[in-house]
Amino acid sequence: MLRVAIVGGCGAAGSVAAAALVKGGASVEIIDRGKKGCSDEEVEVEGLWKGRLTVCGWSSAKGPYDVVILFTKAYDADGVIEDSVKLNAKLYVSPHNGLGPLELLEERAGSRAAGSVVYYGATRVSRCRSKYNGGRKVILGCRRGCDETLLRDLSEALKAGGLDAIVTTPEDFQSERWLKLAVNSAINPVTALSWDKNEVIIKDEIARDLAADLAAETGNVASQLGIKLPEDPVEATYRTARETADNCSSTVQDLAANRETELKYINLAVWNASVSLQVRAVANLSVYRAVEVASRWLKGRRSPCVRL
Repeated sequence: MLRVAIVGGCGAAGSVAAAALVKGGASVEIIDRGKKGCSDEEVEVEGLWKGRLTVCGWSSAKGPYDVVILFTKAYDADGVIEDSVKLNAKLYVSPHNGLGPLELLEERAGSRAAGSVVYYGATRVSRCRSKYNGGRKVILGCRRGCDETLLRDLSEALKAGGLDAIVTTPEDFQSERWLKLAVNSAINPVTALSWDKNEVIIKDEIARDLAADLAAETGNVASQLGIKLPEDPVEATYRTARETADNCSSTVQDLAANRETELKYINLAVWNASVSLQVRAVANLSVYRAVEVASRWLKGRRSPCVRL
């Protein structure tokens, strides 16, 4: 049986992965950095699964694990990776948004590092309770020669649990990663500035046009870097917004929870990647700055995904 640890507590995205893995026959344990000891807790993903899982703090994590999946914020990746590699798992997976965390994981874990691109949506309702909001696509890949058999075992467990998981080649994974970066560079800031669910990109013309500009610009940066995207980034953005229409982006959820956003690793990272290129990602830089300014009054505001 595949033994998997989900690092990051019972967050929304991690809970969906945990639910799918349990349904797919894996043994799953959740590691909560703020917890002491271990306890058996009820975990619910509305619309997907409900059951009990072991939740442990760092010092009480039982191991050994075949796979550790790091469902934390990009800005927490450094410390989380440092602690996670001490678990001596066979494979570490970074599903983080944007650029930076996977590169850091590859530095620390070498050939045991892999990445994941996630297209499903989920919203945290309360501790260990989330709501699944559509989308099922999960793409796995590694760029440093990881254990592909183990990666495929992980993919099969996710697939058996109801997610559309696939494993790609290193080259294809880089392309998929940049496609998701293009999608995030559009959906995340636009939904934050609109203070709305992902559906705003389908329903509102101005929001849709801004999202298209951002996705296209990120796609142009990828092209200048020699990365061929597997799908038109604008169409991928519209498709994702339709499939996860009822979802609030991670940026909206972060601001509502009075947290820092991950746009430094998304839009600002696209700008930084473009600096030495013929195409400058000015729209990405501008929207990053716009959300930073808007965050001063958006932080702590009631999320559009919160039920009245």
